[in-house]
Amino acid sequence: MDKLTLLSQINLFDELPMKDIKIIDKNSTMTPVKKGTQILIPEQPLDVLFFLKKGQVRLYRMTSQGKQFTTDILIDGNVFGETESFMLTDKETYAEAMTNCYLCTMNKAKFEAFIKATPEVSFKLIQILSNQLKETHDISEKIALGDIRFRTLFLLLKMSEKSGKREKEWQTIHIRITHEDIATMVGSSRETISLLMSKLKKEGLLKKNLLGYSIKADEIKKIIMD
Repeated sequence: MDKLTLLSQINLFDELPMKDIKIIDKNSTMTPVKKGTQILIPEQPLDVLFFLKKGQVRLYRMTSQGKQFTTDILIDGNVFGETESFMLTDKETYAEAMTNCYLCTMNKAKFEAFIKATPEVSFKLIQILSNQLKETHDISEKIALGDIRFRTLFLLLKMSEKSGKREKEWQTIHIRITHEDIATMVGSSRETISLLMSKLKKEGLLKKNLLGYSIKADEIKKIIMD
């Protein structure tokens, strides 16, 4: 797989000229990562940024009771990790490959030298950080205030906006996610989520497809806004 082509498709770099992409290509390493691999572990901090070209990565934290709490699911084109200047995940965050992935990595010294020479990348990183903070705030607020049904509908809508495509009244969710994953994100149990997902299917708000799920986004928006 051509690393140069993959880098040019990462959303952080999608407007950079090819000469800058070639600099990143020269100073980064692309690695295939198998499903289930722990990429980030708080006890073993890595001073690097990760550029996710292909695959799906789950970010999560551990509660004081030792349970996993999923905070985000990243898909193709996302950036995560930290350096001294930019922190796209906090020091308590774990990252795990949910599928086989291709990751490009760049260490602190090389990345910070690069962004000093390309201020447009710094600006994009600030945009990414702002968007992540807003999304985290929105999800946290909805999870805190709503019941399990409300939280789950909100999460499904967010995932469809992040990854899906519109097909008439249906909007796809192109994220591989289990009932257990949903449960850890909305503060519930797998059994409760399984029952709720079955109910949403019967109500015509959710259906299974080859790549994951589809939802009736407009109807769910109305439910959430009421």
